[in-house]
Amino acid sequence: MNPGDVLTLNIEKVAHGGFCIARHEGIVIFVRHALPNEKVEAKLISLAPGKKSWFAQTTKIINASKYRRESPCEYFHENGCGGCDFQHTTSSYQRSLKLEVLIEQLQRLGNVTNAREICRINAVEPEEKYWRTKIRVIANEKGEWGFRKFKDHQIQPIKKCLIADESINQILETLPSGQANEEISIVKSDEETIVIPGQSRIKNDLSIKRNVLGIDFESQGSGFWQVHQNAAHTLMTVVENESKKMEINNFLDLYSGVGILARAILKNHPQAKGYAIESEKDATKSALANLKEFKVKCLSQKVDKWIFSNSEKFDLVVLDPPRSGAGVKVMKEICKKTLSKIIYIACDPASLARDVAVAEDKGWKLVKVDAYDFFPMTHHFESVAIFTRA
Repeated sequence: MNPGDVLTLNIEKVAHGGFCIARHEGIVIFVRHALPNEKVEAKLISLAPGKKSWFAQTTKIINASKYRRESPCEYFHENGCGGCDFQHTTSSYQRSLKLEVLIEQLQRLGNVTNAREICRINAVEPEEKYWRTKIRVIANEKGEWGFRKFKDHQIQPIKKCLIADESINQILETLPSGQANEEISIVKSDEETIVIPGQSRIKNDLSIKRNVLGIDFESQGSGFWQVHQNAAHTLMTVVENESKKMEINNFLDLYSGVGILARAILKNHPQAKGYAIESEKDATKSALANLKEFKVKCLSQKVDKWIFSNSEKFDLVVLDPPRSGAGVKVMKEICKKTLSKIIYIACDPASLARDVAVAEDKGWKLVKVDAYDFFPMTHHFESVAIFTRA
């Protein structure tokens, strides 16, 4: 088997990462742009990590799934944009695939035997097009703006991105040509849509204002903010609803960003004391402004260092870690320091599952996992896991 070989494959099931699984002579093949129960021809791209399996790209549909559709995006094809994974099926079927990924990861890596009973996935409007409030594009050698192709440095020029907000597309259509390999971000806020040079930091006096559930938040345009236009609203509502069920004297918000989850807790517990811990200095500066009227200490420190230096215990701990998850040491410490409830927001189901295994080993029970499809047409989604003491 070599890159470029074309194989006829029977697709079995969805896999984490936007692929579907097939097997050829006992070797696992991760196939792009396929769907479960299809028969396809696929071209081998490269060995997968571990060098025991392969990535492949669908080149021909022999027997199509009943859920397959023509992609509405002209750049979603064999040699096109690498940004989307599921333009070839409906958003509702995408969610069912993502739920299967979540359940499989929790069962296999988290030893969660009742995963199918406690997991569900939710649509978030808009659930297909024009939901993304930030994109990053790069210029090719001709100065045309676009996105990188899958596992390739080549650029697919684009004139319009179907998942980007309409205001972003209006700017994209009128951008002057760029220099080769120049990167920019186009970011939508409540007030305007702006262009940010890729290698520079936005100035403090150009901070972006966003309103979430009637509350104004300050953030930096170059910093992290949920890209789906309704993601912050949804997560804030979930945390508010979970936290209002309990008595909270003190809480801990880890990987806290600009403080929206801390603010959700404080809506029903305005006198609660808390910490918001975030390594990104600009985000911490915004959190200080967003939480200035409350008894919250906003600290710009790395979670994996701060958490071992603090001896307090907390009624509630909320965490929204990076894709790699909290990790064994931090998760153990969270379990030790939490008195009543843990709310874990995860952008990667495998990392969540590994941290679930740690928590359950330390006497915590995974009560439920609600996934939210904040990234339609891609394989990504976010999950909110609720833990209580077993």
